[in-house]
Amino acid sequence: MHLVDPDANVAAIVADLEYFRRKRLEARLLYMLRRGYLPFATLLKAAQSSPAPEQAPPESDLDDRIKALQERLNALVTGILSLQVPIRSASIAIEDTRLERGDYDERFRLARNTYPELLLERIAVVEQVMLDSEFLVATAQRALIESGEVQPLAFDERIDALRSLGWRNGARIVARAWVDPGFKERLITQGRETVRELDIPPGKLGILGIAENTENVHNVVVCTLCSCYPHDLLGNPPWWYRTDGYKERVISDARGMLEKAFDLAIPEGVEIRVHDSTSDVRWLVIPQRPPGTEGLSEEELAQLVTPESLVGTALAGQAPAAATVVARGLEGIV
Repeated sequence: MHLVDPDANVAAIVADLEYFRRKRLEARLLYMLRRGYLPFATLLKAAQSSPAPEQAPPESDLDDRIKALQERLNALVTGILSLQVPIRSASIAIEDTRLERGDYDERFRLARNTYPELLLERIAVVEQVMLDSEFLVATAQRALIESGEVQPLAFDERIDALRSLGWRNGARIVARAWVDPGFKERLITQGRETVRELDIPPGKLGILGIAENTENVHNVVVCTLCSCYPHDLLGNPPWWYRTDGYKERVISDARGMLEKAFDLAIPEGVEIRVHDSTSDVRWLVIPQRPPGTEGLSEEELAQLVTPESLVGTALAGQAPAAATVVARGLEGIV
């Protein structure tokens, strides 16, 4: 992974873990417990009949151990979000759980876990908190199925749907930024933290860098080391993103490469900034909102965002020139 700042990566994991554990998992379970949708005894019985969780031996390499944490966190968050499937007894919105989250009264606020300062000790605690949360998610799923509140395959279907979104998550982020200036401001300064508001799993992500296209600046993303890519935000990287040719030309002649390979002519007066994604910081571009879209809904705006526009090789609302690029064989460019 070539991590430059493992401590910052673990700090990001801890922040996401605590956010989704308290605000999305435990608050929702408390809401269902208080209202009898999921009786406490039913939850306990499901826990007693579930296999005891076991911690896998930790990776010996620090980078690999942090990568394993990122993958576990992503799976855990996806499992937590699967609990948002409809239940038989009621329709539950996030707004309904705000009291249990302590949004209105600090006395209801769920306690944060404490984590040691030393990195390896902190990682060990994170692994245990994840294990406990994984067990709680599995127990809640089992209890809801056994009580008849949720159909047996509903959680698997929800998880599959969440995992298939890919770049559409990035499109949702961009559309929200276009319609909500406050969200966009938070997104640019605190990318990863702000994305949580949309209930998007983090994927393998340390810091999320956000680059906004304007009339004066056009941003392009590359990964010169390998193919660092926030999969849960951008999907799978395009084939050309991995090639040495793209990496070399976007660094040496971004303007010429964009025009020749992608039919994207950036005016001479517009500055082009190239952002190098790494294991520590991965980038997402906010393309300019297409003109004439003032009457579109947020969902309709998201349809205008393409995977290519999220890395700066196409404009939003414009069909990418992928067919042209392939037909040319890229002429040695990528």
